[in-house]
Amino acid sequence: MLASVLASLAQRLATMTDAIVVSNLIGPDGISAINVVTPIITLFPTISILFGIGGSILAAKALGRRDAEEANRVFTLALLASLVSSIILTVILFTLTPEIVALFCPQSSRFYHLAVSFMHIMALSAVPTVMGFTLQSFVKTDGNPRLVMVTVMSSTALNLVLDFVFIKYLHMGIAGSAWGTIICFIFSMSICLIHFLRHSSHSSFHLDWSVFKPNRSTHSASTLTLMREGFPMSINTLLMGVCVFAFNSIVMNALGEDGMYVWAVCLQLLMLVQLMLGGVGSTIYSVGGMLIGEKDMIGLNILIRRVFTYISITLISLTVIVEVWPQAFGDLFGGSGSGISNTLHKALRIFSLILLPYALLSILNALYQLLGYRRASVIISIGQLAVMVLCVWLFSHIGTGLLWWGFPASAILLITIAITITIIMHFRRPEIAPVTLIPQVEEAKALNFSVRLTESDVESALTHIDTFLQECSIPKQTSYNVRLCSEELLYNIVRYAVKRHPERHFIDVHIRCTDSLLTVLIKDDGRPFNPILKETPGGIEHLGLRLINSACKSLTYKYMYDQNMVYMTFSSSYNS
Repeated sequence: MLASVLASLAQRLATMTDAIVVSNLIGPDGISAINVVTPIITLFPTISILFGIGGSILAAKALGRRDAEEANRVFTLALLASLVSSIILTVILFTLTPEIVALFCPQSSRFYHLAVSFMHIMALSAVPTVMGFTLQSFVKTDGNPRLVMVTVMSSTALNLVLDFVFIKYLHMGIAGSAWGTIICFIFSMSICLIHFLRHSSHSSFHLDWSVFKPNRSTHSASTLTLMREGFPMSINTLLMGVCVFAFNSIVMNALGEDGMYVWAVCLQLLMLVQLMLGGVGSTIYSVGGMLIGEKDMIGLNILIRRVFTYISITLISLTVIVEVWPQAFGDLFGGSGSGISNTLHKALRIFSLILLPYALLSILNALYQLLGYRRASVIISIGQLAVMVLCVWLFSHIGTGLLWWGFPASAILLITIAITITIIMHFRRPEIAPVTLIPQVEEAKALNFSVRLTESDVESALTHIDTFLQECSIPKQTSYNVRLCSEELLYNIVRYAVKRHPERHFIDVHIRCTDSLLTVLIKDDGRPFNPILKETPGGIEHLGLRLINSACKSLTYKYMYDQNMVYMTFSSSYNS
């Protein structure tokens, strides 16, 4: 999660850097111009979420089920859909830039021409931006969020340097900021492409051109399936752009062009929260999707608790900082010494109250989407932003000075309604948890536990497994095979996965039994090590590999998210 959050942070800082540099080197009109075209630019992440996030959720669930073919088909569809959509968007935006910008900003405005200049170049960034975000989603799902973190942080540093060079030294104006952003996203996209090309033998994803075959399985993912999965979050992003346009109009009518500058700075604060939500959301989709595919609801509960704890601590701290030192944030965007600095500081203090409730509602929205509550997710996506616009509009008519109170009022109202609805759903369906709606009862007979990497704990684990198999009335031969394979793998992990302090590391065991299939998933947090193989001074020799292969129906190994994962399937039927 930390790697994903830092990657999202760096990604957002790339955009925020543009705003900071532009506002200080060009002036307040510069950041207002960027704010004007923000609704247009939100089309880029909307497309990447629609296909990239939607695809990564489906791929993560497929990986959790150990369905590699389906994961590859999803990967291929997501890339192709992202590429075609972004090319079409580039052509439209580049050829019609003045006309499109005029829809969002009056031509008589003092920052209209700055907005046109910026958007004309930014139109060329659609392909690298959309493709970059889509590829990053799959790199994270491939179990390598650190690569995304390093890549995005590097591209952010590059963007900062290019902004200064293009604007301050080459005198390219606001267009220089747009060129810096394009180069930054091309760099990020290229690194992710290299990951899949250079590590194709180790990656979970490969291009699968069978997606074009008319006779492929009806259970395979389609472009429509990807869109349906990614729709709730993509519509949320698209509506955010629509809402920014609505807020621009409300603030412009109530407070004028100076008010637009204050709103632009407040929006940067909200976007700062969005960066945290982006990192947390990608973790929920990739890790949570795989856990759902594995039917590991205990792991999903742990993940969500960690997410809520992180977000609460981080945003409470951020809110306190803004409340105590609003000038520190305002000064970043050239607010010091301006005639509206007092208005800016007051607005920031009020606006910061929206941060935590807005974030908590967004996390619940992502979780509901992942769990398949698409209707609830879409309602929250639309309601969250529609109620926000309505409250701000109402408060602006009560009094222009009260306009900013509409933001926290809307968030508190919405989260209260959402929690109330989930509690009602829990009473109707007791098997799901209130608020999170995570199932608390396994659909199949299941055993889930963790032990330390010691031989005594492994003995205890094997006793747990024996007891569970007896309770499930598993055939003797299958029980013997499960015990044999589990014992072989667990002892190999204890002996070879960790060199020092084994008591600080853990093995997770997940066993599920249905009428026809028994699955065993064993994870450990030791060094990358395939427990099916044994290291020797002369290299690697197969240890019990033939024995295990002959005892189970299928056997796979993957190192993802700093964990070794071994997945086995057995027949649980007496007739097999």
